[in-house]
Amino acid sequence: MATGQGRLVRVIDALGWDIDAGGSELTGSASGSGVFRVRVDGTDAVLKVTTVGRGQLNARRELTFYQSMAGQVPVTTPRLLRHADNDELTALLLSAHTPSRPAREWDEAEWLELARQLAALHSTALPDEPSWLETPWLQQVLDRPPIGLAEDYWSKTGAADRISLVLDAPDTLAAALVATPGCFLHGDCHVDNLLYEGESLVWADWQVTGVGSPAIDLSFLWSRANADGADLPYAAMVHEYAAQRGIDAAALQQSLIARSGIRFLLARGRPRCPGSRDDQLRSDGTFS
Repeated sequence: MATGQGRLVRVIDALGWDIDAGGSELTGSASGSGVFRVRVDGTDAVLKVTTVGRGQLNARRELTFYQSMAGQVPVTTPRLLRHADNDELTALLLSAHTPSRPAREWDEAEWLELARQLAALHSTALPDEPSWLETPWLQQVLDRPPIGLAEDYWSKTGAADRISLVLDAPDTLAAALVATPGCFLHGDCHVDNLLYEGESLVWADWQVTGVGSPAIDLSFLWSRANADGADLPYAAMVHEYAAQRGIDAAALQQSLIARSGIRFLLARGRPRCPGSRDDQLRSDGTFS
């Protein structure tokens, strides 16, 4: 029996659910969860299981999202069909949907529709529960920036003098990042987490959702898409997003530049994803 198949059988036995164990383990999950395509009552579904450990905190966060927030956000999400949560594992049985095409195959109309939907998501009324209001990881970096690490790298490069002007004033970057007010974020916004039901987008993987700068979602989306070779209409997306939310596009641009600049400065070397093209930081906060 294949390793993935054997793992699925063990998980189903532990849950005690009536699920067809003939499914396969899906690839591409970076959340630490086991993700399986299964069938329940003759219908395709996705079983997402996280065992005890750090990842279980994120799995419980995603479960809480489906229980309390999925009905409030203005985007389509998978349906929570069944769940289990105990000291040993957290399991979510979700409706199955069609994976999206690679980012490099998206056209401009699709990117602009995504910008509109992301703007709508970011317009969600902020929840009151303290767990949703935890400081995002990027803001944590700004609160306690690893300046020494960045200086150690950049001091050995030809850009040392110019970079030091920025590293000596991390508060400037922090202020620029929050030039646009915080909002409800997806937290892991990239094409692999966007599915389809017919022609409609379905937003999946809500393990790190919360409140923070909109630049976090936008910049991460662009970074991952760029690594996949996508030709993104950056300026048009910023315009569409800002118009949808009724916010100042210049302030949003400032936040995006800060977000990309932080990623660029605090990385050891230029920020590249495996297999990506060389990243060059543009003056508009995007990477080429």
